[in-house]
Amino acid sequence: MNPSQSLWFRLVRAARLAPADARDVAAPSGFSTRVAALAFASADASFSSMLARLSWRALTVAALVMAVTVAANFKPLLSSLDRDADTALNDPVGEWLNLS
Repeated sequence: MNPSQSLWFRLVRAARLAPADARDVAAPSGFSTRVAALAFASADASFSSMLARLSWRALTVAALVMAVTVAANFKPLLSSLDRDADTALNDPVGEWLNLS
């Protein structure tokens, strides 16, 4: 038997020998009624909840439109970045100083 199992059995034995808990563990009066009433309460169809639900949908649509746009313009974007890199490497002042 490995040490962790023997420790476990010692703990179980000690728990069985411990005196029973005599405290009152019942819920306060009316607690179950309040919990049931809250669980079955109809959700408000308020403007704020509707706006929150629609905003998540709008965010999803916007993310999809963004992904399609980036995918459609990926090749022109790369060529534009290459042209910008070429122009960034041109140093007219350095070229002019090399000539003189």
